[in-house]
Amino acid sequence: MVNLTKNFMHVGPTELKKIQLIPEAIICHIDESTLFDSTANSSEKLARDLKQNYPQCEYFGHRLEEVFGPEFTRNGAVDKILRSTSGGVENTDYEHYMKCVQSNSQKSQTEQLKQLFNSIKKTTAKEDLLWNIKMEMLVTVARREGCAYIFIADSATRQAIKMIAMTSKGRGYSVPLDVGVDNNQSFKDLSIMRPMKDILSKEIGFYNHFSNITGFETLPYNYSTMMPAKTSIDRLTEEFIVSIEREFPSTVSTICRTVLKLTPSANINFTKTCAICLMPFEADIGEWRKHITVTDVLDADESMTKSKEGCGDCSSPAGGCCGGGGDDEGSKKELQIDVNKFLCYSCQVNIKDYSEISIESLPPYVTEAVCDQSRDNRLLSQIKDFLIEDSDDDEK
Repeated sequence: MVNLTKNFMHVGPTELKKIQLIPEAIICHIDESTLFDSTANSSEKLARDLKQNYPQCEYFGHRLEEVFGPEFTRNGAVDKILRSTSGGVENTDYEHYMKCVQSNSQKSQTEQLKQLFNSIKKTTAKEDLLWNIKMEMLVTVARREGCAYIFIADSATRQAIKMIAMTSKGRGYSVPLDVGVDNNQSFKDLSIMRPMKDILSKEIGFYNHFSNITGFETLPYNYSTMMPAKTSIDRLTEEFIVSIEREFPSTVSTICRTVLKLTPSANINFTKTCAICLMPFEADIGEWRKHITVTDVLDADESMTKSKEGCGDCSSPAGGCCGGGGDDEGSKKELQIDVNKFLCYSCQVNIKDYSEISIESLPPYVTEAVCDQSRDNRLLSQIKDFLIEDSDDDEK
């Protein structure tokens, strides 16, 4: 993609019909060598090759752990962390309560990054969080440098895999934005473009070979690279699509044509975005989950035992459980945050695989979004009775 971008940045004197579509561009590379030792030396080589062969494009390199720095948050340094109050596991009400507490950690950014991913149980959750962090960093760098577009080198093959995998993971609401060719709705000041959406991954390999740029390639590496198909949902989907494509070469193109027909919901709210993946999400997901999820029902003996003990009978005059501490319990619950209210369905599913350590190690941009949105909602609930809505004016 960098080589194609360079070709559209320059028009030769004999190329009369060619138009300079891209006046200038920057290259941003996220170094993931902290998580993957096999890529330790690739970033330095890539930076050297790109600066030497593409001097017209300014190069920016960031390490993945820099997401814990103040430059990747809206309001500078964040001195708070999220702490789970439900033991890192969902409770029976499908809510995940957390608190915003003061951070006293002295760990380096590298240690925080390793601690975050090493404490996540499933590979799918790791891969999703890794991509979300990289996307947040790309958006921040693009805004800082005044870019109007972000080009992502997703081929047609990759688009087909992402479309099926994201739908399987519960991202159907935002999948038109996640895989769209031109997404200019998610961010007011940025447009996410995928200019290689019509090119198969095999065709990209041929182009790199005949253009003599294979020496600049940096092979992608993640948690499911060279792993069995059932390692993660993305890896399984990749194996599924590629195996079908061998026998039926039109599979990828058919899926990609379907992707082009996808459009966001008419009532989608772009101001309400997920704290982790930054994509808009549907309201009242919690109620929907209660209707589709099967839970264990307490035995009659167990339920009666709890009733006798007073756990579950909060009708005492004191107003609290077991007849005491009503005010204290109420004040504690007010301080707790139901983090599911600020996450899309897919991220809610993934967070079930986060341990308490992982939650406390989430990047500051996530903590900032959750704490700020929780504060705004709390203030709005306090003053909502004093607000005058348009419908009230019409009635008068």
